[in-house]
Amino acid sequence: MRNEQLLRKILAERLSPARLAHSLNVAQSARSLARHYGADEEAAFFAGLAHDICKCDGAEKMTALLEKAGYSFLPCEPGNANLLHAPAGAELLQAAGLCDEPEILDAVRYHSTGRAGMSLLEKIIFTADLISADRHYPDVETVRRLAYEDLDGAVRYVLRYVVASLTAKGAEIHPNSLLCLEALGIGS
Repeated sequence: MRNEQLLRKILAERLSPARLAHSLNVAQSARSLARHYGADEEAAFFAGLAHDICKCDGAEKMTALLEKAGYSFLPCEPGNANLLHAPAGAELLQAAGLCDEPEILDAVRYHSTGRAGMSLLEKIIFTADLISADRHYPDVETVRRLAYEDLDGAVRYVLRYVVASLTAKGAEIHPNSLLCLEALGIGS
C-alpha cells in the first residue's frame, strides 16, 4: 500500500520549497532510471518523492521518532541529522500510513548510506538523489553518465568519493557505506 496523494500533502507541509523541488526532481530521475533498468517506475517515483520526508526535521525530532520505533542506533548516528533523516523517513512513512512496502521503505532507509546487498530500487534511489536536475557539483555529469551505463559503477563512484571526503575531514564513515563498497567489489 502506498498513498501518493497524502504523501504529496504531507511533503508540502513538512519540506521547504527547495527541498520539495529536490524531492520532485529525485522522483523524476528515479522514474527515468527505473524505466532504463526495467524496475517498477511508480515505486521508484514514490520512493524518490518520499526519500527526504524527514530532511527538514532536527536531529532531536528524528531521534525521538526512531527511539519510539525501537531503532538500534549505530555509534555514528546520534545527533547526526544527515544520517538520521533516511531511517527516520522510512519510519515516518510507515507510521503515518503512507507506505508499507518493504522495498520502498528500504530504498528510503538506505538512500544516503547505501548498504551491502542493495536491491535495484535501493540503487536507483541512492543514485537518483545524486543526479537529480537540481544537483550541481563538480562530477555530477560523470555520475549522470554512469547512472545509465553502470548503476553499480555510479554507486561505487559516489561512495568512494564520500569515503575519501569523510576520511580527509577525519569524520566517521557509516558502516553501511563501507559494507556497500565491499559488496560492490571495492574495499574501503
